[in-house]
Amino acid sequence: METMHSHTGVSGVDHLALALRVLLLTSTALIAGIGLLRAGATVPRWLAWAAGGMSAAVSGISAVVLDINPGFAVAHAVLALAIPVAVRWRTAAAYLGFALTLLLIAEAALGHTSLVFFLDTVFAAVAVVWFGAASATSWRDGSGLRPGPVALTAALALAGAAIGQLLLSGLFDRRLWGSAHGFVLVGAVVASLAVLVLVVVLHNPQRAFRTGAIGVLAVVVAWSVLPGIPHPPELPVPGVARLTQAAGTPVLVSPHRPGRNLVHFPDSAGLDVVVESGGRLARAVPRPGASGTWAEVDLPPGRSELLVRRGAEQGSVDVDTGTLPPLPDAAGADGPECASAALGGIVAAAASPLDRCPAASLSTEDEDALRKLVDYLASRHTPAVTVVGDDAPRSRAAADVVLSQAQQRGLPVRDDPGGALVLVAGWSRAVEVLDATNRGRGYTYGVHLAPWLLHGPVVNAVAGASLPLRFDPRDRQALSYGMDLAATFGEPPSPAGFRRWLAARGAAPGGEVTIYASAQVDVMQMANHQHDSTAGQWIPEGTIVAISDPL
Repeated sequence: METMHSHTGVSGVDHLALALRVLLLTSTALIAGIGLLRAGATVPRWLAWAAGGMSAAVSGISAVVLDINPGFAVAHAVLALAIPVAVRWRTAAAYLGFALTLLLIAEAALGHTSLVFFLDTVFAAVAVVWFGAASATSWRDGSGLRPGPVALTAALALAGAAIGQLLLSGLFDRRLWGSAHGFVLVGAVVASLAVLVLVVVLHNPQRAFRTGAIGVLAVVVAWSVLPGIPHPPELPVPGVARLTQAAGTPVLVSPHRPGRNLVHFPDSAGLDVVVESGGRLARAVPRPGASGTWAEVDLPPGRSELLVRRGAEQGSVDVDTGTLPPLPDAAGADGPECASAALGGIVAAAASPLDRCPAASLSTEDEDALRKLVDYLASRHTPAVTVVGDDAPRSRAAADVVLSQAQQRGLPVRDDPGGALVLVAGWSRAVEVLDATNRGRGYTYGVHLAPWLLHGPVVNAVAGASLPLRFDPRDRQALSYGMDLAATFGEPPSPAGFRRWLAARGAAPGGEVTIYASAQVDVMQMANHQHDSTAGQWIPEGTIVAISDPL
């Protein structure tokens, strides 16, 4: 049940489109029903002309206003006007009514999954039969049509379709009564059950058809408008980073626990974003080494609400932090990397609780990569290495690994611009160091980054750098993750997010360590010159290539 005209291209809440869908469906169902049941019923001609004229007119307006397929619109209008002309001939009217019914079903149900197609077909067929029967002034003896069984069958089918639509929605929680989408679904079920009760209670089929037409109309209206009402987002889960939409932009709340949290917005949201939590305002600002903007908020245990203001737009975000312990690291200097890790699981449709951040420990894979990086530098006769980290547990452990491996290889470790810089800090500190390096003399044997620093805003802070990686950022899997991330949030990829994305698919970066070199690429934008999108690329406005064999 997505749209009355699947070819309208209308999405979101469009009041004009919703009004046209309701008018088109009801008028078309009425004129199709008049024609289809003409073989056994007598219908006022003025009603046939009124319904046919309305259906044809709305179809024409839809073709102009909504830019629908003109072929559908013309066929629709011709059939709608042909039925009133042919209403004096029972057989011809019945065939035309059947053809218009098929067209109505095609417009409403084609392009949907099998179950949704079936439900839409039931809704359309019941509307046609019910409205046609309700408009009858008398029934012809010997026609074979029995109004009583027809009414009961149609009422049962309508109730079954409405209940099926409710079950298919998956709304079995407070969203059912706390959202417009759920309210409309419940209304359709209640109206359909009321029609069924009327048919059972009233022993006069014609009276049941006419009285029940109000309930059927309510169901038809609900069926028509439901595609234009946004489906409510998933309920927040304590400890699972919250990704939703507010004020016209994606919003990520991480780690979604009591205490200090980060509220992240993509670059596309702009800089005029303010978040209100518990009466306190926090402006979203850029962070070194990360994309987009970030606001720090304090969330209480349990349910609460964030208000997001972006320019003239405003929206709210429901949160539920439960009673989990706080995760301070997720809002500290390494918070953006922690949020990126959580986002990797979310875009893979496998969101899971965030109980620790990547900077909390050094993985065995990254330890091995750093040792092989030192071996690589030693093999190039690097005179010395400068190691820079920060206070995070991962960084301290990484610095110890580099120092230990350098000692084993007889490679001096000292602050020497004539040697190589090995950077094992987090994103924020890394950008500060790279900025200072850009302002200084640089390092003769280059800048070498820890694997977790493969993140666009970090790598692009320096003209060129190398990294020891276990995967090729240019391969299909890595680019697929980047594309998913770009489509969902507009965020550059990160190794932490990639690991979670792969884990959701039962995989992990398992290749041999290879040294990759990144470099910024300046491309002169020529007039009328087309460039490929950088969406999904690991190094936007840059390139990365392998410069060593597997180590």
